[in-house]
Amino acid sequence: MKKIYPHLLIIFLVLFYNASAQVNYLFNSYQSSYTHLENGIHPPLDNPSPAGYYEEDEGFANQVPIGFTFKYNNTNYTHLNINVNGFVTFGEGFTPNVNDRYNTNNLMSGPMQENVRPLIAPFWADLWLKNTKCLSYTVKGLAPNRQFIVQWDSASWHYNMLEPAISFQMILSEGTNKIQFSYKALNGPEGTGDVSVGIATCSFCTGSFLSVNSVDGNARLSGVKEFKNFSSKPVTGTVIEFEPGKCEMPDDAMVSAYNNKEISFSWNTLIDATEYNYAITTSPLQPITYNTTSSNTATFNNLDAGEQYYIHVRASNANGKSGWITIPTKTANVVSLPYSEKFENAAVPAVPEDIHIANPIGGNSWKTIVTNNVAPFNKAISIYGDNTNNSDAWFILPGMQFNGGLTYKLQFKYRASDTLGGDQKIEIRLGKMMNNAMSGWQTIYKNVKINQIKFKDTSFLFAAPTNDVYFIAFRCISAKSKSAIFIDDINVNKINPLPVKIISFTGKKEFYVNNITWQTSAEINNSYFELQRSLDGKNFTSIAKIDSKASNGSSSSILNYSYADYTPNMVNYYRLKIIDKAKNEYDGQNIIRIADQIPTKITLHRIFPNPAKNIANIVVYSTFNVKGTLQITDSYGRVVISNQIDLYNGDNILQVDISRLSTGNYYAKILGHIGELTKAKAFIKVL
Repeated sequence: MKKIYPHLLIIFLVLFYNASAQVNYLFNSYQSSYTHLENGIHPPLDNPSPAGYYEEDEGFANQVPIGFTFKYNNTNYTHLNINVNGFVTFGEGFTPNVNDRYNTNNLMSGPMQENVRPLIAPFWADLWLKNTKCLSYTVKGLAPNRQFIVQWDSASWHYNMLEPAISFQMILSEGTNKIQFSYKALNGPEGTGDVSVGIATCSFCTGSFLSVNSVDGNARLSGVKEFKNFSSKPVTGTVIEFEPGKCEMPDDAMVSAYNNKEISFSWNTLIDATEYNYAITTSPLQPITYNTTSSNTATFNNLDAGEQYYIHVRASNANGKSGWITIPTKTANVVSLPYSEKFENAAVPAVPEDIHIANPIGGNSWKTIVTNNVAPFNKAISIYGDNTNNSDAWFILPGMQFNGGLTYKLQFKYRASDTLGGDQKIEIRLGKMMNNAMSGWQTIYKNVKINQIKFKDTSFLFAAPTNDVYFIAFRCISAKSKSAIFIDDINVNKINPLPVKIISFTGKKEFYVNNITWQTSAEINNSYFELQRSLDGKNFTSIAKIDSKASNGSSSSILNYSYADYTPNMVNYYRLKIIDKAKNEYDGQNIIRIADQIPTKITLHRIFPNPAKNIANIVVYSTFNVKGTLQITDSYGRVVISNQIDLYNGDNILQVDISRLSTGNYYAKILGHIGELTKAKAFIKVL
């Protein structure tokens, strides 16, 4: 009996592995002696087709009686099918039209047939028996302890190697339902190495096989990787043994949370289990050493970033132990800043290896697509609605080391497939441990209506609470539709703090001179300012160098600076570049405009509410209808919001979404497109 606990909603596609289909058998290997089977029954072998194949090469015998009831994977069988190529199957027999389907070993998908069947493979390869009499079987012993033995004698490892290389047997035991393989090495050469040794419960079932990595004293077992390249013959006397598990296996095993150095893992509680063994390894082989717990959860710490791991768990009670279940998983990778992902190197439709994806409620997931059918064939990550399920899908960037209190910038561009997708939303969160729907993470960006069909560039600033590795998760939410969202050109970088805090930067035309003034409230290791001028507000050239007034470049007092431009143009744009004593350069983001014959008067009256949380209302008066730009700057003078606006004669109320800004002091001002500039108004952003 099982006690089922509620599942976590999330499915991490690169980490989640359904363990319920794995095979409940215990494994053992040891050295003994090989006892040759004498006077066994030689089954008649079906003549394979097409013409040219021989019975001792590709022959088989169907519905051979076992002589007793043998339970394999909880199903009772009285007959099996024997194949010359070193394996047997239960259920429906082999068919004559084989081509090369039975000599191609593959525990993961079974014989190359459409029908599904369980199989046992003591040495599945492209074998050639010395003659048809080399395949035999018998039943030994008395009920209820009989043994059914199949012997492949004097087998060449490959059909074109005539000298026999091995003999081997499969032994099925009545009552215990054990499976044993026994081997004897002969003088013939090794083959090409294409061999599978193990058992499988069905074809095309996830985790339905157990594969042995070698046939010697070091033999180990895996339930997630098939070992097919043997480099040497089996060691004579080696016995491989599979015994049915003594209790039920844990199932519904899954990774519930993980990051670059930690993985939390859980499984179903079994009523008849008294404890569980568990381990994490970098090898797909079942573990030799392990931990024990009475809980149904485990956490692994101090792991390596971007490493492939395998988590193993099995149950135990008074009767013994179950077989191991193995879950492949991988820790998140950590990248250095600046980070950039343009998706150009991703193989469609896969996402880049460093990016993890998750679907909390099903539906389609993120994938890489080609956005253009002509050169340069740009790629992007996208999610398409399936018109059946609501979408709620994440993709998570690799880990990045952020320092608490510093400012970082995230840039990306996005678009929709059509203008009807008004219910589509993008949300971006910041967190340290990927878990169920990224709960507990900080939302750093939200866009509740995505319907533009041309890529739109966007960027915003954010800060991490403490020094640590963080992850950035993009989330798409939408109702049922066939619309799509595309995201491209993701960049993350640290914003170096300015060595100077500029509290004002203004300019005024007086007769034929443009007088530029600015004021600083703090300077650290500042060397000088470079005043730059432009005709279009984009392409700037230097016109003056103004040394810092701070003592040795550092000051905590207000300092005033000015410069007179005696050769201005009709329209001029100005900005400051700051150069510190280490020769680092910082481009000023605050730009002022001075033009002749300013015909309008724009006044920024007030901002309400103040403090503001999500929306700031800005009251502006204009004497004419005019276009302009609304700028929001932080306390360092950096522009964090810049919106194009239309002002009309009279009072105007402008609404600005400030929900994604960090808490702190900000300044709003209006720049008219024909030169008018308002004084900055301060307001406070709160949560």
